[in-house]
Amino acid sequence: MGHFRLSVLSLFILSACVKGDPIEMADMEAVQRQQAQYGIAQPLPSFDWSLERDVAIQLYQARNERVSTWTVWRGDTSQIEGFCPSVGYPIPYDTSLTNPEKLALAPFGTTANRMYAEGVLEQAEPNGLYASKNSIATWVRCIFEVNGNTIESPVYVEGKVTTYPVAIIVDIASNTVSFVSGQQPTVVINPKQP
Repeated sequence: MGHFRLSVLSLFILSACVKGDPIEMADMEAVQRQQAQYGIAQPLPSFDWSLERDVAIQLYQARNERVSTWTVWRGDTSQIEGFCPSVGYPIPYDTSLTNPEKLALAPFGTTANRMYAEGVLEQAEPNGLYASKNSIATWVRCIFEVNGNTIESPVYVEGKVTTYPVAIIVDIASNTVSFVSGQQPTVVINPKQP
């Protein structure tokens, strides 16, 4: 019911905006006719199984496990600024535990017939977090050796972050990263076939 009211409201606002412009209306009608024709001639495909969905599920599972990784970050000029052995995959800085969106209700209409606009709110990802949409800043869980002890500590990075599931060799002089040969990755994706 909420989506219907929102759609009706959207159509009302849209029609009010273009009501006075016959060229805009003609363009909109032409686009709608073309989309309807595509729906007939080239209907959307339907699949019994999705390889991409299977890989996405495995990526969520890998991100939810404590795995050894190695992370490198680069500045705006793509020069390596830092690196560390790490745990898991980085978490974007503006990832939220709570929904960052808020439904704003706005009255419209006459006082006798007061109505409120409805909107769509974000839904948490399967990992219980609200995904980042705005920032390239990242939290990297780096591993440090201190007095013979291994500790994990967050490092805030504003550069571009790349995390590898295998040990790497970082060459600052040549600004390159290469894999240590013969290493088994800590995360392996095995797409299943139906």
